[in-house]
Amino acid sequence: MAAPGLDAPKAPPRLTPTTPLQFLPGVGPGRAARLEKLDLRTVDDLLHHVPRDYVDARKVVPIARLVPGELVTVVGKVTASEARRLRGRTDLRARVADDSGTLGVTWFGQGWLSKSVTPGATVVLIGSLAPGPGRQFANPLFEVLAEDAKELLAAGRIVPRHALTAGISGRALRGFVRRALDAVGPGLDDADPLPADWRARLALPGLAEALETVHFPADLDAAERARRRLALDELLLVQLVLTLRRRARQESGQGLVTARGVARARAAIAALPFEATVAQKRAVNEIVADMKRPRAMHRLLVGDVGSGKTVVALLAAACAAEAGVQVAVMAPTEILADQHFRTLSSLGAAAGLAIARWTGSTGERDRRELRRRLALPAGDPLGVDVLVGTHALLEPDVPLPRLGLVVVDEQHRFGVRQRAALASKGPGLPDVLVMTATPIPRTLAMTFLGDLDVSVLDERPKHRQAIVTRLLDETKREELYAFLAAEFARGRQAYVVVPLVEESEKTDLRAAKAMVETLERHPRLSAFPWGLLHGRLKPAEKDKVMAAFTARRVSGLVATTVIEVGVDVPNATVMVVEHAERFGLTQLHQLRGRVGRGAERSVCVLVAGPRASAEARERLALLVRTDDGFRLAEEDLQARGPGELWGSRQTGLPALRVADLVRDLDLVEAAQEMARGLIREDPQLERPRSAVLRERLLRSFGEELSWKATG
Repeated sequence: MAAPGLDAPKAPPRLTPTTPLQFLPGVGPGRAARLEKLDLRTVDDLLHHVPRDYVDARKVVPIARLVPGELVTVVGKVTASEARRLRGRTDLRARVADDSGTLGVTWFGQGWLSKSVTPGATVVLIGSLAPGPGRQFANPLFEVLAEDAKELLAAGRIVPRHALTAGISGRALRGFVRRALDAVGPGLDDADPLPADWRARLALPGLAEALETVHFPADLDAAERARRRLALDELLLVQLVLTLRRRARQESGQGLVTARGVARARAAIAALPFEATVAQKRAVNEIVADMKRPRAMHRLLVGDVGSGKTVVALLAAACAAEAGVQVAVMAPTEILADQHFRTLSSLGAAAGLAIARWTGSTGERDRRELRRRLALPAGDPLGVDVLVGTHALLEPDVPLPRLGLVVVDEQHRFGVRQRAALASKGPGLPDVLVMTATPIPRTLAMTFLGDLDVSVLDERPKHRQAIVTRLLDETKREELYAFLAAEFARGRQAYVVVPLVEESEKTDLRAAKAMVETLERHPRLSAFPWGLLHGRLKPAEKDKVMAAFTARRVSGLVATTVIEVGVDVPNATVMVVEHAERFGLTQLHQLRGRVGRGAERSVCVLVAGPRASAEARERLALLVRTDDGFRLAEEDLQARGPGELWGSRQTGLPALRVADLVRDLDLVEAAQEMARGLIREDPQLERPRSAVLRERLLRSFGEELSWKATG
């Protein structure tokens, strides 16, 4: 009993999956703060922090029999240990001996290990002998064995390697996971979100077994089976959110009929300076059918570079205007918004569309006039049918009282909340058409866009030219400059894209400012005017540069990837990308699509940097061989992952921890089927068998479900 006037010491809380990590024995507030940098906050987060790969440490070899390059396990005693400060870092150097010989070991930059790797300690090392004289291990995995150690976390087994952060070693993390499993593992099967019948159908283990096995597997096949089980859990939750979003929109009762006739759309088609493709006509029919229904459309229009998405949006806008509703077209940059405004104004004249522009650079006087026009009723000759803009359309003082159709271009650059904020301006739930020129791999579309209907433009318009792609290195630079000079002399123009705006001491990338100076001084190119465009310029400055390029007052435009989308200059016939290996394939494909928009032959030149690896050059060679954006997107998904390719954090869904969208297509399909079946049988997940799943869903996606109807 505590002394009078003193509080009794607080007992540590009983550990559950939702317990904060600071209460896990051995963690504490300091280490918990470090683990939070890995997005690990609770015991459940830690248990689902699956290894990124494994090391097979089952082969224990005497020191005397070590062979350079062979990954093995060594067990020995530390005979010497010393932390040495060298060039701003502290290394730990040690000697380890067994009955057959002695081994030198160095842990670079890990001098703090001297507290545990002490003379007399028995250690297990997992590593490979370095080539060269002497017998040395560098940065091996290791465990220090206690006198009464009954189980080794590393020795003689498959060793997990987790993603780490500063101050948390792999050995420490494995220890945390072991303690967490011992504490909560026995009760995990009672909290298994995956229905038993689905586990049996897919031959998957229970939750407790899966977590134990994925962290401490008996073999690599068992580890993969466990990972797939946990990946299915994760994908099921995502698919449930998408299914609930779709259902909520369909049942909201707030939808608008935004297409009643197609006379204005037909007038626009008849006035096109080219023939619409079969794919464009098919997409328009799908979109108009949705717009005629009294429930809100939520459709994705996917089209490769130059496939004619803007024309499809124009025809949808013409139908909406004929129904008396307003259209908002939102683009991620002013350059792209301006391009859409010009294109829609030109092509929409035959349909009698009144089109206006609203961006961050729109002056207050123009804003006042636009507010007045936007408030006018349908049919008023001074009203606005289509408002094109950027994020500025989200501002509260932009009135859209008759909003019925929202068109969002390059939709992955906007968050779900931003799209929902725009959609909320109208009298009901508007139809939403989201567009992207980034072809989407099937797994990515099903995982992050499964609540959308999809229309695909898989046909290039006849008036678009094929683009020749070439891969060069620094040795061909003078030939490249000669080619540019010849194109300029013919009156053509070129883009030169670089990864950075300014030079950096830490990189050899060609910066935009340095590049434009180099080109202006080059004897072959100095006679031609050059422009510079990058994201740090103010909107008015960007407009001035682009206007000069469009008017052909500038022959060459040096730019960063600000021109990736939205630039349409038919006279530009050359795209040069410096240090092309630093870009993703999909991004390079987008850049390539900035040329080939006129009648002249166009060329894309990929310049590999001097340090580009053979693997990087082979990846770039794929661009030379194909202009199929969908194939390139699949390659990019494998090389870069979904976050960089698609911006998955903008979907309103958290990044996947376990699932691998390159190899888990069958799990995505199974999760989608399971989610739709579960919601069909139990729309609110209210039945007892759904209790665990509902609790996990609300814990992981509560905020996303709160705006599921408009997301």
